[in-house]
Amino acid sequence: MISSTNIPKNNTVMIAFGSKDIGPYYWVGRSESGVQYYAGQTFQAPASGLLKRLQLFSPVVHRPCSATLSIYQFDNTTNTFRNKLSEINKNITKGDENNWIDFTITDLKVEKNQFYAFKINCTDLGMFAIAECPWSSANPYVEGIQWTGTSTDPEGIFHKDFDFAFEGVIEASANAKFI
Repeated sequence: MISSTNIPKNNTVMIAFGSKDIGPYYWVGRSESGVQYYAGQTFQAPASGLLKRLQLFSPVVHRPCSATLSIYQFDNTTNTFRNKLSEINKNITKGDENNWIDFTITDLKVEKNQFYAFKINCTDLGMFAIAECPWSSANPYVEGIQWTGTSTDPEGIFHKDFDFAFEGVIEASANAKFI
């Protein structure tokens, strides 16, 4: 899904992308057994501009934590995370349960049609869930793929027909053309 909103005062447009359809969830953080769980999602920038935020939906916060969301350049042909471009830390509390968690990004330039990815993890003993898109939808976000990993398998696995529910927002020039 791609949508836009004009901001006439500075001749920009806010372009939202991703899928906000909520289905089952995946745990992120440290389990009782000590295994750390990570999650990620790749995406294709629908326009050139500044990536302003990423949002993830958390249906459950089992234990509050400090979450780290890292954004990477991504090689879509080899499924390889490239250079880390940004990192955002956010405290996750019980108040974030059943809400969209906003990760605000500062001055990260993205280019139209290029692929990027984010990974999220907890940096302490916390654990929370992030929503996936409904499993009944085949490949709900065709411009990206879901990734999951653990401390026992840090390379992780890509899941072609699954995606996390997320929304990204790019601030682009008002004359930008979408994918």
